[in-house]
Amino acid sequence: MQQELIDRTESGTNYDDLAEEILRLRELQEQTVMDDAAKAAHRERIQELLHFINSQPRTITEFDEALVKKLLESVKVCEFFLEFRFKSGVTISIEK
Repeated sequence: MQQELIDRTESGTNYDDLAEEILRLRELQEQTVMDDAAKAAHRERIQELLHFINSQPRTITEFDEALVKKLLESVKVCEFFLEFRFKSGVTISIEK
């Protein structure tokens, strides 16, 4: 496309459509790179959580504040249910 843009420029042919397409593709490439970086960060966070979980004792018999802070983003207490939102994005609802 860049070569075609150069050819059109040299020949004096209108190249607006081609320039717009090149810009669109560049923006798409930038967005893809950003999406890939976000996915990599998400994967890294999941790996950190898995490592943390695997380092914990298999049976939890008492409240562990460090574990809660590491895993949970929020807890919603409603009249008819509890909702646990994990930092991984998973949400679990438990009806009363």
